[in-house]
Amino acid sequence: MSDNAGHATVTLGATKEIAKRLVTEGKYESVSEACRAGLRRLEIEAKMSDRLFEMAEQGWKSGILEDFDIDAFVEETAAVKI
Repeated sequence: MSDNAGHATVTLGATKEIAKRLVTEGKYESVSEACRAGLRRLEIEAKMSDRLFEMAEQGWKSGILEDFDIDAFVEETAAVKI
């Protein structure tokens, strides 16, 4: 195992200023921490996107309900308290 295990060099370009601002605002301890948070967010978004595509495919495969009552659905949905 090398001494640089877990380390990488990246060029942030203009996004470096965003990372620095987030550190200055106290949201992250370092630019590295802000970058790791960004990568974690990308992973979450990718998983969400994959799941939405899976759900859409399931919906398409399930077909169309012939007896679906849109008025009843809207009324029922409007009654739900969030």
